[in-house]
Amino acid sequence: MKALVSVAMIAAAIGSASAQRISVSGTHFQVNGQPIWISGANTPWQHWNDFGGNFDASWWSSQFRSMHQHHVNATRVWISCSGENSSPGILSDGTVTAPTAKFWTDLDRLFQIAQSEHIYLMLALISFDHTKAGNKNAAAWRKMQQSASNRASFVSQYVTPLAKRYAKNPYFFAVDVGNELDWHWDNQGLKQADSLDLIARVANAVHQNSQALVCQGMGTAAKYLSAKYNGNCLSDASLSSKQTGAHVDFYNIHYYDWVRQWFSSPFEQSPEQMGLTGKPALVGEAPAKGGAGQTIEANYRNAFAKGWQGFMPWTSNGVDGNGSLNDFAPGPEWMYRSHRRLVEPK
Repeated sequence: MKALVSVAMIAAAIGSASAQRISVSGTHFQVNGQPIWISGANTPWQHWNDFGGNFDASWWSSQFRSMHQHHVNATRVWISCSGENSSPGILSDGTVTAPTAKFWTDLDRLFQIAQSEHIYLMLALISFDHTKAGNKNAAAWRKMQQSASNRASFVSQYVTPLAKRYAKNPYFFAVDVGNELDWHWDNQGLKQADSLDLIARVANAVHQNSQALVCQGMGTAAKYLSAKYNGNCLSDASLSSKQTGAHVDFYNIHYYDWVRQWFSSPFEQSPEQMGLTGKPALVGEAPAKGGAGQTIEANYRNAFAKGWQGFMPWTSNGVDGNGSLNDFAPGPEWMYRSHRRLVEPK
C-alpha cells in the first residue's frame, strides 16, 4: 500500500509541475490550458556576474518575495553578464569551457527561490557585453561567435547541461539566448549569420532537453523582426536554415524612448502593427519609470490593450536610472486588480 501511495504522490507531483509550466498557444502564453500574461520584471544582477561569484541567496529571496507581493509573476536574470569570470569559462581560441561548481550551486539556489516565491525565470545566457571593447575576454568571445566549432562548444559545455539540469523545474519559463545580440552586427562588426547560427543552436538544445521556451531579446525593438523594417531574422525559415528545426517560441522586444522615432512604441502600436505575427510578443525591457510620454500604469494598460503578451520593466532593483519596483509597482497592481486570473491562473 505504501508503494502504491508513493507512486500516486509522485504522479501527482509530476502533474502539478507540468500544470504550472508556461507554454505557447497561438499568439498567447498559457498555464494548464489557462491564459497567462507575463506581468514581469528584470532583475538582471545584484552584483555583476553574480553566478559563480558573489551570489547572495538572502538578497535574491527578499527581492523575489517583494516582487511576488506586488503581483509580479516573472523576471529576467542575466546569469553571465560579461564572461569575464569562468562561469562559463572561455579559452583564448574561443572554446567555451564548463561553468564552475559554484556557478551551478548558485543557480540551483536561484531556481529554488523562484519556485518558492512563484516567480517564473527567463535566463539571459550572455550579453553583447561579452564582446564589447574593454572586456578583458572580448577577443575570445568574439572568436566564439565567429567559429562553428566554438559555437558548438558554447552549447555542449553550457546550454545543454543547463537545460537538462533545470528541465523539471516548472518555473523555468524561458531562455533568452543573449541580451541584445543585435548590437553584435549593428555596432561590433560581427556577422549576423554567426549570431543567428548561435541562436539556432541554443534553441535546438533547449527544446531537445527541456520544456523551457526560447526567445532572443532585441535591443533595436522590431527592426530585425518585421518585413515592415529589415525583415524577420528570427523567423522559423531563417533559423531553420542555420540548424534544422530551430525556432524561437516568442518575440521579445526592448523599448527605450530613443526607439520611438524609428519604430514607435509598444504602448502605441500592437505587435501586428509592428509586423510581429504568428507568435506571442512581449516587451522584455522598458523603463520602470514609464516611456513614450506615459505613466507606467498607462504603459501597462496600453501594452495589454494592444495585445502584447507581457511587460518586463527594467529593473526591479534599480541598477541604473530607469527606475525600480517602487516606480513600476502601479503597473502590476493595476494588472492584478483588473485581470487577476491572467496574472495568477488557477
